[in-house]
Amino acid sequence: MERVKDLIEDWIVIRSTLVRQVDTLRSGQVHAETNVCDTTTEATIVRVEVCIRELNTLLKEYARA
Repeated sequence: MERVKDLIEDWIVIRSTLVRQVDTLRSGQVHAETNVCDTTTEATIVRVEVCIRELNTLLKEYARA
């Protein structure tokens, strides 16, 4: 059970990091520092949000275990 708890804690940290990254991407800070176009940034946001949703699903499933 300790291993599952460790997984859950890691997933929470990863999710928090991904949420911060999405916030940074949405703020436009990354776009101002790079030559990345808006469509690439939007596509990246979508991909990261998918990861966040997947982590949320894992957390729900393992919280019941």
